[in-house]
Amino acid sequence: MSPGLPARDGRHFALAFAAASLAAIGAMALLPAPSAPRPARFVEAPPSPADRAAATLERASAARPMDAEALRRLADQLRATHRPLQLAIALERLHALTGEPAPLREAMELRTDLGDQAAARAALDRLSAIGATTEAEALRLAALRIEGGDAAGAVSGLMQALARRPTPELALRTVQAAMRLPEPGIALRALGAALFQGAPDLLEALRRVLMGDARPDLALMLLEGLPLPAQADPATAFALAQAEARAGWGGAALARLLALRATDGLPAGAGALLVDLALREGRLDEAFEVAALLPAEAWPATLPGRLAEAARLAQRPELLRRIDPQRLASRPEMAAQVALARGDRVAARRLAELAAGRPPNTIEGARGLALVLRDAGQDQATWDRLRRDLQGPRPDPGALRLFAELSMTPARSGPGLALLERHRADGPAAGEAWLRLALAEERGEEAARFLADGGPAGGSPVGAGALVEALSQAARRRDAGLADAAAAALRSRREWPDGWTAEEARVTAALARPLGTGSLGLALDMLDWASEQEARNRIVLLLAAAPEIGAIAAQLSQVAQHPALRRLRREAEAAGAQGAVSEGTTARLALLAVLSPRDAAPLLARRAETEPARFGPAQVLAVFRADGPAQGEASLRALLPRLARPQQESTLFLLLGAAPAEARPLLARVADEVLGAGWRPRFEALLARQGRRAELVAALRARAAMPGEDRREIARRLAELGESDTGE
Repeated sequence: MSPGLPARDGRHFALAFAAASLAAIGAMALLPAPSAPRPARFVEAPPSPADRAAATLERASAARPMDAEALRRLADQLRATHRPLQLAIALERLHALTGEPAPLREAMELRTDLGDQAAARAALDRLSAIGATTEAEALRLAALRIEGGDAAGAVSGLMQALARRPTPELALRTVQAAMRLPEPGIALRALGAALFQGAPDLLEALRRVLMGDARPDLALMLLEGLPLPAQADPATAFALAQAEARAGWGGAALARLLALRATDGLPAGAGALLVDLALREGRLDEAFEVAALLPAEAWPATLPGRLAEAARLAQRPELLRRIDPQRLASRPEMAAQVALARGDRVAARRLAELAAGRPPNTIEGARGLALVLRDAGQDQATWDRLRRDLQGPRPDPGALRLFAELSMTPARSGPGLALLERHRADGPAAGEAWLRLALAEERGEEAARFLADGGPAGGSPVGAGALVEALSQAARRRDAGLADAAAAALRSRREWPDGWTAEEARVTAALARPLGTGSLGLALDMLDWASEQEARNRIVLLLAAAPEIGAIAAQLSQVAQHPALRRLRREAEAAGAQGAVSEGTTARLALLAVLSPRDAAPLLARRAETEPARFGPAQVLAVFRADGPAQGEASLRALLPRLARPQQESTLFLLLGAAPAEARPLLARVADEVLGAGWRPRFEALLARQGRRAELVAALRARAAMPGEDRREIARRLAELGESDTGE
């Protein structure tokens, strides 16, 4: 009992407390059940020690914004707690404070991972601005800038990266970016100067790559950036002359080499280039003077023939007396050609017999030696001996080549092909020997199958030189199957012959078919951008020889505005100013006479004054196409008295095939006057040889309408051409 309470009162308190407790329990039973506690996700989790530390560091950094160490501690804590956005912001603040590239690079990577490309690009631009990009970053930024149309910015960034660490990839990408500029030469000269100072070996490697890719114009710009004293160095001057010559600046290249010869002397290989350029530019005295001093091993295989042809055309046989065949004794096949050109047949025969004992393993050398052997009457005896020697296994490559050249006669071609076919899988020389003879015998279908079948391990059965020769021949002959096979074999090779590209092979194969608007446009596009002069010459010659070009050009209303024609005009004008008359110049003028006659007419008129047979027909054609039939007839009648009878016929046949359709009746009347009534069958034969079926059909139908013609024979020929309505 509690102290201080009477016993009875204590009992009353206990009873009251018990009654109250029972009442409370009863009331609780009558009340609804209490609601469940809130889910755990609505419960605020207490901050972790790491988060509390990060918050503390953020407050400290905000209180001391210029304290880099505080920012570093914050960045470390944010990195540890995996908070990428806050970390990127902190790193960008750290870079802004210290200028260090590492925090900005990490921030850029975080922004990229977060998908914030704009912020990542801004960071990359900032790294480039402070000169801190790696090679990969510089390349990526250049690609982004080019994609955005900022080629100048791409070049600038790449040049900065090259200055820090020059690499081949950066150098090549700089060239590619510079090509997108309106004036790429400015950037390429700066690149050349930078590489000359910091990486001369890379400069030479880049020059070789550009020359190998048939971009001598870019290689020339690169070398023009060198200081003038460096450009005067003999090796560099030779490299400049090589680029100038291949880019079409032959006169400048020749002047450079002549100056070099007069001062420091010519480095190895430069003498042969000087002779080649002097022959092209008509500087025969310099050509023969330098050729006479070249060592035998420096003579290109084609040089004896070119020298002999130049002296013959110039009617200066005394030039050949400057060259002593004895200097070429180590290469008797060349010495024999020089001796023959000099008129010394005894020495030529002796040297040819010596060379036939060890035939040269080049196509050009074998061709020249065969020429001398024929002149000396030793070709049959040599062919018989080679035929016996080639019966065994593993024949000598030079013997195979010479045998093929000597087999190019009606009596020898059959057995020659049979023997070479047995050996044509014995290596490139054997395959090339068979291919040359097969093409000479117009076995285009067999040659195409041979090239398509491939050589060992699926490679080409012949060398690159033989393939481009086969492709060029196929284009001239309009043999599409052979052209496709040769082009495919070329594409399978890792390396292309000097000056050739995949684009030229594609255009050449297209020109092996009858010309259309598509192939004409393809060829003109290549003539617009190609910088390799010899490649341009090859395409111009093929186009100028296309018999359908006049009709196709008439279907293209804007062809005269094509930028390629402006370039062709400039080249023709430059050649005219220099007085140079090359095969390429003649072809350019002929092409312009059809495609841009109004511009071509004055150029051709000046040429025709001195060479009417060569340039007169094209001039008349240009007048017909530019000024109409009346002016064309007047120009034709002024030209014809200046031509011999065969030249008159070829001129009229050219005009009948290429002049506008409305001028052809007039031309036919002139042909009747000048050539007589029997010219039409000869013209039809020409059309047949050129594969001009539509024009041949029109010519036959026109002749059938004339009195006195054999209509039955004409009907037979029309039927052979697939014409069902012969009107017999």
